[in-house]
Amino acid sequence: MASSFAHKLFLTVSAFAVCIGASGCAPEAQTSDALKQNTRLELVDWHISGLWVINAPVCWVRVANYNNKPIKEVTLAYTTYGYEGQPLDHGTYTLDGEIPPMSMKNFAEQYVGLVNVESDQISISLVSVKEGDGSGGGH
Repeated sequence: MASSFAHKLFLTVSAFAVCIGASGCAPEAQTSDALKQNTRLELVDWHISGLWVINAPVCWVRVANYNNKPIKEVTLAYTTYGYEGQPLDHGTYTLDGEIPPMSMKNFAEQYVGLVNVESDQISISLVSVKEGDGSGGGH
């Protein structure tokens, strides 16, 4: 009976040690959702380039990284709207560059895609973000 008690005690202590080691002591890895939640995207300015020929929205985007890790490959979605406010075009664009932890970075002159010549307004939203490697690559 003593060996059965000792065996159960050993299993209980072992399970407890595994739980503490797996959750309490190990550094918590941030998921892309957690990184996205702590990232802000701002459309500072925009204009259409190549009017009547190419019609590309050129955006100045500011990214704020409130994570404790660098981020990269920030992907945004854009939608353009006509003079009456009707949606015209939509697409996605990925910013090239890394944003250090707890900092902000401007991405000027970003040609995000081709749009309708009647595009009068644009909106952007954050789609995804990946953890950077700390190399500071990109612009």
